[in-house]
Amino acid sequence: MHRIAPLRTAGALSLFALLALASPAHAEGPPTREDYFRFVPLAYPRIVRQTDASVALSLYGDPNDPAYRDEAPRDGMDDTRHQVLLSLAVRFAPFLVKNTYTFPSDHKVFRDQPGGLLLNLDTWDLAKPGAVLMRSDSINFSTLGQPCPEDGVPESTLHTEQAGRDARDDCRLVGLLREFHPDHPSIPRLRQDAVDAQQAPFTVMYFDFPGYDPKTWMAAYKGAVAGQPARRYLGTEKVYAHPFLNEVKATQRTPPGYELLIQYWFFYPFNAGGNNHEGDWEHIAVAISPLSAVGRTLTEEEMRRILQGAWPADGDDPLVLKRTEYFFHHNSMVFDFAHPNAYLPREQWQAQLDARGADKVGEKKLLARVRRYVWADEAETVINTHPIGYIGADSKGLEQLLASPGPHARESHATYPLPGVFKNVGPAGSTEAVRQEFDHQKYLTHPEKPLPEDVVRYDLASRIDLVPDWERVYDLALVDGQVRREWSWLILPLRWGFPTAASPLSGLVEHSDMGNLSIVGPAFNEGWNRPAPNAGFDTYAPSELPWFFPLNVEDDFSNNLGFLNAPVALFVTLPPLDFIYRVVGLPVRAAVEDHKPVYTPQERLPRRRFTVEAGVSVQLLSHDFTGLLLNEKQRPEWYGQLVAQEPRIASGGRDFIQPVVRPAVSATLKVSFYLGDKFTSENTLLHSRSTLGLDVPLPDQAATFQLRTKLNMWEYAGSIRYNFLRGGFQPYAKVGYGLTWYRLESGSINGQPMVNAKSDWVRKPGFFENLWPNTLHLGAGLDVIVVKDFVPGVRGVEGGLRAGYILSRHELGLSDLTGPNGLEGIIVEPVHVYRNTFELLGTLSF
Repeated sequence: MHRIAPLRTAGALSLFALLALASPAHAEGPPTREDYFRFVPLAYPRIVRQTDASVALSLYGDPNDPAYRDEAPRDGMDDTRHQVLLSLAVRFAPFLVKNTYTFPSDHKVFRDQPGGLLLNLDTWDLAKPGAVLMRSDSINFSTLGQPCPEDGVPESTLHTEQAGRDARDDCRLVGLLREFHPDHPSIPRLRQDAVDAQQAPFTVMYFDFPGYDPKTWMAAYKGAVAGQPARRYLGTEKVYAHPFLNEVKATQRTPPGYELLIQYWFFYPFNAGGNNHEGDWEHIAVAISPLSAVGRTLTEEEMRRILQGAWPADGDDPLVLKRTEYFFHHNSMVFDFAHPNAYLPREQWQAQLDARGADKVGEKKLLARVRRYVWADEAETVINTHPIGYIGADSKGLEQLLASPGPHARESHATYPLPGVFKNVGPAGSTEAVRQEFDHQKYLTHPEKPLPEDVVRYDLASRIDLVPDWERVYDLALVDGQVRREWSWLILPLRWGFPTAASPLSGLVEHSDMGNLSIVGPAFNEGWNRPAPNAGFDTYAPSELPWFFPLNVEDDFSNNLGFLNAPVALFVTLPPLDFIYRVVGLPVRAAVEDHKPVYTPQERLPRRRFTVEAGVSVQLLSHDFTGLLLNEKQRPEWYGQLVAQEPRIASGGRDFIQPVVRPAVSATLKVSFYLGDKFTSENTLLHSRSTLGLDVPLPDQAATFQLRTKLNMWEYAGSIRYNFLRGGFQPYAKVGYGLTWYRLESGSINGQPMVNAKSDWVRKPGFFENLWPNTLHLGAGLDVIVVKDFVPGVRGVEGGLRAGYILSRHELGLSDLTGPNGLEGIIVEPVHVYRNTFELLGTLSF
């Protein structure tokens, strides 16, 4: 499990540049030892101890008790306690919904296959320039289980750093266990601050599973039947259940007490999501409580009764789920069934929910989903004790743009609590989508109804291995070859897979995990023996949002399109196609799309998803707009009369012509869609009428020839806007394009209506013509939220004001005029005309 914290970049393009420039772990073919060494951290991971509460209450049994027996199996647990804990692990085992063909399986299947499973040991000398590979060795786990034939020889001969290739595997494993003793290691690098100047040995331990990248992993594990693994992996379903006790300190509201948690650890031979690496360990955790005590911690007496098997699991006060903790990437999301108490009758639960006061956006809807999880039937008569987990998800990160079309990045193996789109969770803060659904209430109380093929149940003792704390098996492993074979993987800081694989972010920082490194075992995971939240996993407290408006460009990505996501995302993001897709096409999308809710962290909740704006714009038109008077329909009429009254016009006189161009006041309507924190797409429609004409003094008549028309102008403008700030005070800049069309109406000459009072439309768009943008613009302004939540009963509605300036540039559109007309000085085609627009709008944001 790689927990890469989200990268905060200047925007999507910055992250894409990082992805494009990142060096892969290997260019082509399987990676070499030299390839991996520049990536692995040059420090051994730290193992996590058992909790004080587990020791104080003898979670696995007290070895000093005369009745203590650890024989079948020999695993550091009292055999009777083993049965109690196993029955609890079965009672609260998860049902997991697959995203593809992979599921949590038994890692021992690799050990027991022909050829066995090799633990590779590469020892590097860090004192040499660039580091030098001193030695490569291996231990075959399939041959373990027999006593070391060299027991009793000097310890120095068992050290991996000095052992010869003829040493027996079991002897080398004993040496490793002593070298990496968590409290008393024999390796100087682990037990001393100072190191030798001449040599600095550093050993990388790792298993190497089949394949080395998503393509070869797929070939190794995917079966011929859709949705199924290869035949050799059928029937290998397994989860590793690790119980531990958590002591809860006293607060003003609660006394000190204890919690019993079971972590279910899931092993996968590879991870191919937004990041790629070989081997993967994921987990969820459940907190267990008697029904009567879900709202508090347990006393020592109550906990001992449960551990002794003296508390009937299905009695009058049954053992139930107090909470379920889900872990995905660097996040943890907790389903708390006690606050509000989901086991209460619905009316009482609703009262507790209402007593919480105003909720965050979508919070109460999410809590209703949480309540539904604890009931196995819709009538709420049967309690469900099995957490439901959705394993894997479709990545919607920018790494999609680096892939060829085809299924890609669907094997992240994160464990999600719900179907939906989860924002800001994956590598570099990317989005992941859970598409599968499982309505447990349709199956759990109907045993005659087979589970869907994509649901794997683990509530069988044969599918659960209990995992103790490493302290319970370390000493046993030194003296018992079978214990070494079964449990040394828990103790050693080994990597579960070849150390590195090609991954989008690999190579950005040397000797750092950027999602491309194989992982270490569960006991070295920061979540081991720790309830959520903890230092290794950030709290993921989301709000639930409706599905229909994407929050950013990546939300429209598909795992099947690869680099074709770029044009598709562009198509549905750029205006006016975004308006057609999101608003006009909403009924079609509602009928054909998967309506999954969107979950986004509350601290990352978008201030606005879309805005409707209306107001007025004042456009200052350049004198060049009088060129429209030269249109073919009206020019002959007014020009003929003008020449008759002022003959100098025919000979080219024009210095005395006075253009008349009045400002255009436009009704303006905007619909804007917010794409993340900074970017907004805008769709603007404006319409104006203004006066356009000519004044020509007639000196002989002491009068003025007056030509007047009304400019009927329409414009659609699409803009991409960049907001410099995220909050309710947003200065911005924007750039865009548009369609501008107009005609002259109400034409009059000296107050008398013209025969051709209307000109033809210039550039009026139709189904098959004039659809290409003919206007470019840039602008800036200020958007301010004035009032919040002012609509009773509706959350998240905000009102505000917006003021802006826009400079527009386009051709007038009369380039087909030919021949002399005496007015060439007014306009000479082609020419660009400019408009300065000032707008003041009221905004309604959602």
